Amino acid sequence: MIFRLLVLCLAGAGAYVLLKGRPEEMPVLLRACLAVLLLVGGLGWWAARGKAADIAVVKGGRKPGLTDFLAIGTGVLALECGFLWLLSAAPRPLEDAAIVIEAKFLPAAAAKRSEVDDAGNVSGNWLWDEARQRALPRRTNLKPGAKPEVFVRLPKKQDAEALLKNQVYVRAFALDDYRNGIWSMVEVVARDLKAGEDGWIQLGQDKGDGILHEVFHGRSAGGRDVLTALQGVEAVRMEDLRTVGDGMAFLPDISGPSGFEYLASSVPVTLEDLGNAEAAGSLVVGKAKGRFGRLAMKAAGEGELLDRLKNIQLFLRDGFGYSLKTENRRNLDPLENFLYEEKRGHCEFFATAGALMARELGVESRVAYGWAGGQYFKESQMFVFREREAHAWVEVNLKGHGWVVMEPTPPVVLSGGGTPRVAGAGDSLPNPDEDFTDEYGDGVAAGNAHVEKVALGLMGVFGVVACGMLLMRGKKEAHGFAGIGLRTEEKGGYFRAWQDSFRKRVKGTERGLTLGKQLETLDEKPEFGEELLSYHYGVRYEEKLPDTESEGRLLKKIRDWE
Repeated sequence: MIFRLLVLCLAGAGAYVLLKGRPEEMPVLLRACLAVLLLVGGLGWWAARGKAADIAVVKGGRKPGLTDFLAIGTGVLALECGFLWLLSAAPRPLEDAAIVIEAKFLPAAAAKRSEVDDAGNVSGNWLWDEARQRALPRRTNLKPGAKPEVFVRLPKKQDAEALLKNQVYVRAFALDDYRNGIWSMVEVVARDLKAGEDGWIQLGQDKGDGILHEVFHGRSAGGRDVLTALQGVEAVRMEDLRTVGDGMAFLPDISGPSGFEYLASSVPVTLEDLGNAEAAGSLVVGKAKGRFGRLAMKAAGEGELLDRLKNIQLFLRDGFGYSLKTENRRNLDPLENFLYEEKRGHCEFFATAGALMARELGVESRVAYGWAGGQYFKESQMFVFREREAHAWVEVNLKGHGWVVMEPTPPVVLSGGGTPRVAGAGDSLPNPDEDFTDEYGDGVAAGNAHVEKVALGLMGVFGVVACGMLLMRGKKEAHGFAGIGLRTEEKGGYFRAWQDSFRKRVKGTERGLTLGKQLETLDEKPEFGEELLSYHYGVRYEEKLPDTESEGRLLKKIRDWE
């Protein structure tokens, strides 16, 4: 009894952990299915290992078997997949219905929301406050979606193929001043840049080998439309541009109905691209001291500057866990909690730690915000970056190379790594004109573009299996009813004949006696008594299949006994 209870409790605890969201790397659909299987398995073990001596609070007509639990389990899984499909497919139609209802019953709220919608859709997960500051969060529970946010098309096929072999970063802006857990920009004089005769605005040194690319992205509310391009942008083709620092430039009002579209040229560089080349850092003033300084020196190790920066990358990748959820139960400083307490977090924590450790080496550094990786569509030579690929990384300023990507985040499913994935045959290229105004993109439920099809398919499979098992169970019971209980009596079977004969012989006996008790009350027991008792109990309580020949023989003996 205790062991059965322990198994049932362990099954419930395991299901709770899965439904709570652990492990985070496992898809939501798989976690939910495993949770249901654990619960059904625990209940099945509880019932199957029960003994006759156990106290029965409620007793059914028969003991449930393996088929019953399999039918229940697959039925619940089918319902679960059905709900998942509904939640994946229904949001947009439900939103449309909500808009109609709002317009009818809450016209003032509908008008206000319409004004906000007309002002433009926000693009990008990375925002700052009015002072252009971004604070590290003390606690996180991020759930990024799948809405496409930035499209990058490369006119030259060879550039696209070369980019596929490397890490791909699209930068929106970078922040370079870190104080008290807050990133901001060092104050500089804003500059208004004008295009040259060729129509291009030069932002950096022209190295002559820039990657030409077209950029498409939506508008941002509050005047936060920033120049977005492949990391290492050197030039952009537009009439004017306002820069407020080396890491941020605001776009002029050149957007169309669905957003911005412009040409840019970039020379992206990562630490890995430098190989064994000598890298001289640009010194930065105000290095951190104390415990953090010692940790940075331990992470950097010995050697040339480039090797030490790579050591910091490796130290953070291997020593800390990537997680979209952090609890910070002691309410510590966010970076302190990441480095010394919880030792897990999302890309912004890794980037902050990496940038500050680089400064311990005397290297100018900053945190860049944008997107990494993306999905590449060969036919259109287009990279698509979605909400879930929003990313933060480190950029270090190395003499002769400019701002170089330093990636301390582990290469995991969400962000990090920066390696693009090639679209499969079943993946369709999103339409920028539609997706910049579509809140749900191409499927948000589990961050999987095919979740609706998978959920619908699994619902059908589990549903068919559950129905099949129920039909088998029903067919078996239909046959078994021929020899048990009241249904036998209704059909005039052997048991009804026995009850009639017994009441004629023994008058005035109480009703409800079992067959065994009835036989014990007889002074002269019939010779077929043991046969009757064995067959009846076997069919009724031991799930033996009924046998028409045996029942016919018993019926004849009962009538002769009368």
